[in-house]
Amino acid sequence: MTFQTALEIFSENERKERRKILAAARGLKKHVEAFQKTYHKDIMKDVIAVLLGGEG
Repeated sequence: MTFQTALEIFSENERKERRKILAAARGLKKHVEAFQKTYHKDIMKDVIAVLLGGEG
């Protein structure tokens, strides 16, 4: 396997992983928005804090 081939495989895997993360983030956003509509409470700051490693 050449360096170029390895780099292409790595790049493709990175793109796939990025798409998975973005899809999960979109799904999370929808859940947060649904929660906010149901409970009339803004939890986005708490969600972001948890995602960044805080307690929320």
